[in-house]
Order: sequence, then structure tokens, then C-alpha cells
Amino acid sequence: MGKEIAFVTGASSGLGMQFCKTLAANGFSVVAAARRVDKLEALCESISKDGGTAIPLELDVTNISSYADKLNEAEEKLGEITCLVNNAGVSDEKYCLKVTPDEYDHVMDVNLKGPFFLATEVAKRWVDRKCQGRMVNISSLSAKRAMNGLVTYGMSKAAISRMTELMAFEWAKFGINVNAIAPGIIATEINADSIDTPGMKMMVQFMPRKRLGMPSDLDDTILYLTKPGQRFLTGQVIYLDDAQGL
Repeated sequence: MGKEIAFVTGASSGLGMQFCKTLAANGFSVVAAARRVDKLEALCESISKDGGTAIPLELDVTNISSYADKLNEAEEKLGEITCLVNNAGVSDEKYCLKVTPDEYDHVMDVNLKGPFFLATEVAKRWVDRKCQGRMVNISSLSAKRAMNGLVTYGMSKAAISRMTELMAFEWAKFGINVNAIAPGIIATEINADSIDTPGMKMMVQFMPRKRLGMPSDLDDTILYLTKPGQRFLTGQVIYLDDAQGL
């Protein structure tokens, strides 16, 4: 078994930060990629103090032309990437009639266009190297469950789920596994402003177990989908929603 290098986008907060910590604690060397370098540096310092290996990498996922150089930079520092976690995302809580073209484009650029072209850039390298890599795309419960004010977000995540299936089918012959995690409502920075609102508190009361998820609730699944010996599971969207979507 060779050295395992995980490239994680959206690593400066929320799920991305948790993924970096979990992977590093379980033997992966981690490239923590996001725009906020100060947050990344603090994260990597914390991982290092705990005995792990992680480097910060400034990355704007909307800047597709930078991907090749950024991946080269990461690989020069840590080695060849063996795992991609496509996690970066934004949410724009607006109803259909309020969404502007610019707002629509921004959500789709970050949540769908960026992950698509980053995945293809990484996959090209794996095909050339005959590397049996693993990809994990982060979808959402909103991909299948209608939620007020999450139209563009839900659309982008539904596309991520289908993209995962199509990539898995196309790349299976190369030994590349592509899966997705679709979390329910998790308490992270992306929804911090709404956590304590009356609307969210009411929503929680209608959940089967009347609780929000925590980033650590995804730890076991991200480890399973990225483990080197995981060769047979691909093209799956795993809903980690605590029965919220049933």
C-alpha cells in the first residue's frame, strides 16, 4: 500500500475542516484547500500538533484555469493525490422568484461546475498513472427533499448526485471509485445564521429524533469511502440524514 494523499476542498470550515481532521487522524496526508488561508494554516497547525500531516492550499473553486497548477503545487509538496473530497459549496437561501441570474450562476459555479472540472482534472491524472483513486462528492438531502428557499442549492446538489453516478459508470474501467455523501441538516458555518431562528427550531421538532447532525457524524462514512481497500462500492449516493428525509 502506497502513501495516501487526500485533497479536500472547502477545508476552512464545517464539513471540509472535519474531513481533514478525520483523514489526517487516520493516516492520510491531507491537502486542505480553500480561499481563507488563515483558517487553513490554523487547521494544519492543529493537525500537525496531533501528529498528522496537512498542508494549506489557497484555492478558489470558481477559478477552473488554476486547477492544474494548484494540483501540481500540492503534489510537489506531498506526493501524488490518491483521493479527492469535493466538498466546497455555498448556499443562497432565496425563493425561485427572488433568484437573480448572477446569484444562480454563483451557486452553480461553486457547487457544480467547480466540482465537475476538478474531478475531471484529477481523473485525467489517475487514468494516466493507472491509479485506482477514490472520489467523494458532497451532495445534500435537499437533492431529493424540497426545502423552502433552497432552490438553487437543491438543484446543484441533485446534479452532484447524478454526476457522481455518471462519473462512476464512465471511470469504473479505470479502477476509479466515485461516491457521494448526502447529509441531512448539519450544524456548520454555512447555516450558522439560521440555527437559532424560530423556523429552524420548529423544523428540528418535526425531525424523527429532534436533533441536528454534527460534522463528526460523517466520520465513519468518509473513512469508508476513501479507504484504499474499498474497491467494489461506486456510483452510490449515501444519505446521512438521521431519517430526516423519510
